[in-house]
Amino acid sequence: MTADGDETYEKRGKHEADEKAAAGVRLVEDLVAQVPGFEDAYECHIVNENGVVLPHLFFWDVVQDTVRSYLGEHDPDGPDWRRVLAFPEEETRRRVPGAFEVIVTSFLYDLPCKKEPGYGIEAHLGPVMKEKYLQLRPWYGTEDPGAPGKPEA
Repeated sequence: MTADGDETYEKRGKHEADEKAAAGVRLVEDLVAQVPGFEDAYECHIVNENGVVLPHLFFWDVVQDTVRSYLGEHDPDGPDWRRVLAFPEEETRRRVPGAFEVIVTSFLYDLPCKKEPGYGIEAHLGPVMKEKYLQLRPWYGTEDPGAPGKPEA
């Protein structure tokens, strides 16, 4: 490959990375706009991150607030867990690169595991997110702790 070809490849790779990053930021902004209760968390995030939206980091807070809501321990002005689950379900159907990775990596993967507070919320996932969840946790639903595919503790 020529030097020009290498440069074109690097530019294309950077462009794709920029598009994915922008999609993750749009995901956060759309969530805040469409699901009441995340405005304060978003403002704190912006202040703490010097004006930059870090989607994976923000979604850690989303998971925590969603689980608290599910457990009934949330602020009355906080997000309703059912509305939160509906939002990424729709976004997961769209499979927008960047946004899709944030949902899978920083939402589904961070949901509580068995014996953690909030375990059970996964039973309320929509069909598209449930499919991805089962890919992340193929042992889900097995009663035997030694079942094949379940990692040892």
